[in-house]
Amino acid sequence: MSKWVIELKVVGVDVLYRRIVQRMIAKIPFVEARNYRLKGRRRQYIAIVALNLFALMGGCEIALLAHVIGMVWSVLPGGVLFFVLCMAYVKLLPRVVYAARLPEIDVAKLLGRQVVPLKSSKAEKALRGKCILVTGAAGSIGSELCWQLLNYLPGSVIALDTNETGLFDLLESLRAHPASSRLRATIGDITDAEYMEQLFALHKPDIVFHAAAYKHVPLLEDHPDQAIRTNVLATYRLCVLAQEHGVSRFVFVSTDKAAEPTSVLGASKRLGEMIIQSLAQAGLGDTCFCAVRFGNVIGSRGSVVPLFTKQIEQGGPVTVTDPEATRYFMTIPEACGLVIYTAALAAQGGLYVLDMGEPVRIVDLAEKMIRLRGLREEQDISIVYTGLRPGERLHEALVAEGETLVQTTYSKILSVTYRYSLPTVKDIACWMQRLEQELRHGEREQLRRRLLSMIHEYELAPVGSPARDTAL
Repeated sequence: MSKWVIELKVVGVDVLYRRIVQRMIAKIPFVEARNYRLKGRRRQYIAIVALNLFALMGGCEIALLAHVIGMVWSVLPGGVLFFVLCMAYVKLLPRVVYAARLPEIDVAKLLGRQVVPLKSSKAEKALRGKCILVTGAAGSIGSELCWQLLNYLPGSVIALDTNETGLFDLLESLRAHPASSRLRATIGDITDAEYMEQLFALHKPDIVFHAAAYKHVPLLEDHPDQAIRTNVLATYRLCVLAQEHGVSRFVFVSTDKAAEPTSVLGASKRLGEMIIQSLAQAGLGDTCFCAVRFGNVIGSRGSVVPLFTKQIEQGGPVTVTDPEATRYFMTIPEACGLVIYTAALAAQGGLYVLDMGEPVRIVDLAEKMIRLRGLREEQDISIVYTGLRPGERLHEALVAEGETLVQTTYSKILSVTYRYSLPTVKDIACWMQRLEQELRHGEREQLRRRLLSMIHEYELAPVGSPARDTAL
């Protein structure tokens, strides 16, 4: 056998004949695509896996050796039956990808609970005919939020983002929507104070959904300056503009990482929550400030589900940080429904979370995804543990010390009541000035320490003092 011998990895094989026939009928491939550099040229080959007699009787799958150039098969057990199966099911096609769709994954099965439908006639009344500003509109949450908002027939939706391509894609995806003419794609940066002042003066939004933020934990550990500039200072300026321009409601999108934060992302989002709560407590102006905490949003960019999907389609391995790591998960429609529902019904200074059930082990999620694709973990797709990345923790919490979850009038939305004191508006303004100064001169580690220390500068209220109730 010549030197051009390669081993093709076997994927998607089920040893039971009944399941094999089902896969053939459903057009689910026993296939894996790989690029190989042969004689200086890159050519792509696809192999549909053949089974031998022992596999049909319940044995293990075969490692198939192919002589690609000459298309000569190595001798394997199975005799005539194997030869027939090869003739029937094995194809080597240069430069062609055989790509029948793998089964779609049911999100409810991944979550281990039913997806929560969030729609309210009260929300429709609150949003109809209004001018709505959505920051971060080109992101996974922002784009879905724009789509859902258009269903409530607002006067206009100002979709703001720095991502020009993302905004173009948003416009194209909504072209067929009956209310697409109400969408205004706007290129702009929330950190540009002068531009945002002009935007508020021009459009005079009634409601603001503030979803724009940097969100990736390990990246922000290396870039605390960007987290402060975008997640903290820009949020503060937007809140001030909302008050100055008479915005009726301002909804801040936070994260469960803001509860007892240990990362730059969590600390920046917790500081954003404190800005919202302090302005609401002060009661200056007519703007109703509220916030929602998200769990991990399934399907959003950078989340584990798209990553696992890609890794499975490539034949593995699937990478998991730690076998004990858990997260709370929610779908993109759930996340956006929660934001809209909160905007319509939240109390001043309210902080809300979705009832996401029990936290899910990430490795369990990976195993479910592998099985729902008709494959088997370790045998077809391996799982590799990579270790926690900077800023990550094993388990997330929905509330911190001094906070309690209470039921609202809507069974699937929980309100966070708190027993701690908050900084005054004057304190918040001083913090913002200090952060701006340190951005000019501070080192990254110094900025990280400053950010984490600020959220602990307030003290818990004395035990026995009444909790602040912001239930719907």
